[in-house]
Amino acid sequence: MLQPNFSVRFLLAGLLAGCVATLLAAPALAQFKWIDHDGQVNYGDQPPKDATGIAPIAPADVSVDAGDAMARLPYEIRSVARNFPVVLYAMAACTPCDEGRAFLKSRNIPFVERTVASRADLDAYHRLGGTDVLPTITVGREFLRGYESGAWSAALAVAGYPSGVPLPRDWQWPAATPLAAPAAAPADAGTAPTAGSADTR
Repeated sequence: MLQPNFSVRFLLAGLLAGCVATLLAAPALAQFKWIDHDGQVNYGDQPPKDATGIAPIAPADVSVDAGDAMARLPYEIRSVARNFPVVLYAMAACTPCDEGRAFLKSRNIPFVERTVASRADLDAYHRLGGTDVLPTITVGREFLRGYESGAWSAALAVAGYPSGVPLPRDWQWPAATPLAAPAAAPADAGTAPTAGSADTR
């Protein structure tokens, strides 16, 4: 049985019937910058033991690429998230999807969400190895189909995600985005209409 997880068959029925958000700026909590064992500059309030070049900084001195949310994560989480990123595949009106999303947030897991809401999304989901069950998460290359808190916890633990390490107080998860890129609108062979010239028939 597929319960308590949501079957994509319901999505297919709906389709046949007619049916990436900017993160906040660099955190004010960073107190040090340092160089990790890979030679990358990091910012935070707890440099790891093997860090070099540790230097105190003022919050205004933190110059991190605004698009690199990973750089704002605590070291214990960031080091795992770079190697084992978590992606949630979900859809609207799906109770197990809501439960899975809430679980990841309660575990302070940085993740991105891809929605399966169109036929193009569904085709892309199947190409990735998805079945007829949502939600699904990937932890690195591991696929977990259907929400089961025990299985998800085990996969996150094996990947190395720490328990009890908080995300920055100003952390926001990215808004969910469609799995399939929107199809480009076909070019009009005729003259493009100008403002006020649209056909109202």
